[in-house]
Amino acid sequence: MVAGLLFIIGLVAVLLSIAILGYGAPAMFQTVTAALDRGDANMIDVVAGLFAGLNWAVAPIIGGLVLMGFARIIMLLGSINRSLRGQA
Repeated sequence: MVAGLLFIIGLVAVLLSIAILGYGAPAMFQTVTAALDRGDANMIDVVAGLFAGLNWAVAPIIGGLVLMGFARIIMLLGSINRSLRGQA
């Protein structure tokens, strides 16, 4: 039960973060397109600036994936426990 809740919480955190990133994607594409049209822009600086703007999304995505992995480990251990109990 707890493992299922952890998995759902992690999944929601990852999906919401990706959805919010997708909502801001058109502005990022405009920034890159404007830099490419300018011609004299340093693309490394442009991409670094975009990644600096996405810095907030790292923690919820990594945290959600860790929660999902931890929940899967708990589910696996519970499954092993049930199977070994049945063989005794």
